[in-house]
Amino acid sequence: MDSKTNLAIIGYGYMGEIYKKACLELYNREKIETYYKHNLPEILKGFKLAAIVDTQFTDSHYNAEEGIWYCNSIEAMLENDDLEINAAVIATPIKTHLVIAKKLIMHNISLLIEKPVCETAKEVKELIAASKRHQVRIMPGHVERYNPVTLDIIEAVKYRMYGKVVSYSFLRTSPKPERVDDDLIVDKLIHDLDLVQGVFGSYRILDITVERAAGEIMECTICTAHKKGYQGKIVSSWLSEEKKRDITVTFEYGIMKGDLIEKRIDVDRYRELSKQISGYKNNQIKDQLVDFIAYTHKVIKTLVTMQDALKSAYIIDEIIRRVQYEI
Repeated sequence: MDSKTNLAIIGYGYMGEIYKKACLELYNREKIETYYKHNLPEILKGFKLAAIVDTQFTDSHYNAEEGIWYCNSIEAMLENDDLEINAAVIATPIKTHLVIAKKLIMHNISLLIEKPVCETAKEVKELIAASKRHQVRIMPGHVERYNPVTLDIIEAVKYRMYGKVVSYSFLRTSPKPERVDDDLIVDKLIHDLDLVQGVFGSYRILDITVERAAGEIMECTICTAHKKGYQGKIVSSWLSEEKKRDITVTFEYGIMKGDLIEKRIDVDRYRELSKQISGYKNNQIKDQLVDFIAYTHKVIKTLVTMQDALKSAYIIDEIIRRVQYEI
């Protein structure tokens, strides 16, 4: 198997820098988690962060110390035959994802695209169709799927470790980051819309309430329902000074309370004493990258797929449509 991966990061803002750090740790074999990947050491032998692309650079140049090309455009990167880029992370503003992704797909470059993949479900479908035409693998960057809390709760739900699910709630609060230009629904709510899909499966929206400040949506509450009979609530807010990312699942015989930041779960079982489970302190971006690298070489299926991204995009479309008409 040819395991060479010459990766480019497209967009060198906040997330671009985080991806660069994760790439360098993989390239330098630092803090490598090998507990859930097939043939990881062999795959990483051929991995290299070859280029970073951003319009902020005044020119295209090679940094010999880092071994990385810094390119001021995608065209400059593609014209450099020595790079042989075959995979890329797109970490640019969401409105640019479709055009950039289609251009890279046409050059047979596999893609990991930051969430949400595109602004609408129609655009996500365009990318899926383009990837099939050019036989290129693309993957959405829903990083919370790689949180150990998420993985443990999925297992508890799937195997009914505490009986059937009765209800659940997701809470995600923080002040609005200065770097964020997108609205709350696209930037923040998308995380938990995807997690609900990943943990509990398909769902429908029962109710939506929003709170605005100066005309901008600063808090959104979604009530959901599932075919299996239980319901849930998702709250995303920029009105709180406190940063929280919590999941609570009520089962027939117990309750799981997960802290996605601390990567800790409190379990209260009705027939036993409660206990606390501390998850491993993994680097979720790096685990996601490893998943992507392995996926490009057809080693594994990923924890999150483009079909998952499409389902989330349909939900986002529905929420935006209903909020616009104040339903």
